[in-house]
Amino acid sequence: MDGLREKYQERINNALLDGFEKELLDSAFVNLLTPNPLRLNNFAYALRELTRHILHRLAPDDDLKQCQWFAPDSTSSTGITRKHRIKFAIQGGLSDFYVKKKLFINEIDQVSSDLIAIINRLSGFTHIEKATFNSSIEDTKSTADDCLSATLDFINKIDELREKIADKLFNDISDVLIDRINSESVVELIELSSHQYIEDISAEKISVFKIGVNSMEMHVYGNIEVILMFGSASDRRKGDGAEITISFPIYSEMEVLFEQPLGSVITLNQFGVDTSSWCE
Repeated sequence: MDGLREKYQERINNALLDGFEKELLDSAFVNLLTPNPLRLNNFAYALRELTRHILHRLAPDDDLKQCQWFAPDSTSSTGITRKHRIKFAIQGGLSDFYVKKKLFINEIDQVSSDLIAIINRLSGFTHIEKATFNSSIEDTKSTADDCLSATLDFINKIDELREKIADKLFNDISDVLIDRINSESVVELIELSSHQYIEDISAEKISVFKIGVNSMEMHVYGNIEVILMFGSASDRRKGDGAEITISFPIYSEMEVLFEQPLGSVITLNQFGVDTSSWCE
């Protein structure tokens, strides 16, 4: 059982908030490691509640109800279902039309079904029946391994689709971003030459910090291709100046507002260029 804790706890913790969520996961493992006829039931219950808290954090009721795609479900006392929460956690307030027709992402419904099946499986152990009571060590370990793997898949799948949306969204905003940066001063580049022109910005890794009703906040690691110009335009025409095309790593924190045309409104909270290679 200790091997399961070593295998999964840190990997699942990476997606959790400090405090309650990590403490709940730790308590689930305590249940699993404590000899008790109900340890598998207690473990599965704690793990199911952890997934519930994650979904409620990623998809708060008030935000979810503001989405244009939201339609209350009469089978739920609040009108909100797990399917609603999973959808919001992945696409936020982005319209179905944009996600499906512009980003060509069509697997959200299937992913929702798969994730709900995972939660239902965990729920099956919270109902104490003869078949789930006093499981053998072998069955407990095997079932716990399956449940932990499924929970990790649950977390990873949401992140995977969120980042897929962010990757495609970045392609829509890259031209706007280049124009924005060319019109503003980038301190790190100003220190290298008299004039600069950004030709391209590419993303190597995009992580979604938060997705909401009206915007997506993303952290972008990538590269910027820039022309460094030395001397005036007249100097360069006479051969007394120079132009050098070079690429540098960048890190940016930005918020893309869900306003039409999408990608036209960006808030740059941070934009840094690593020019250490030039200095070296």
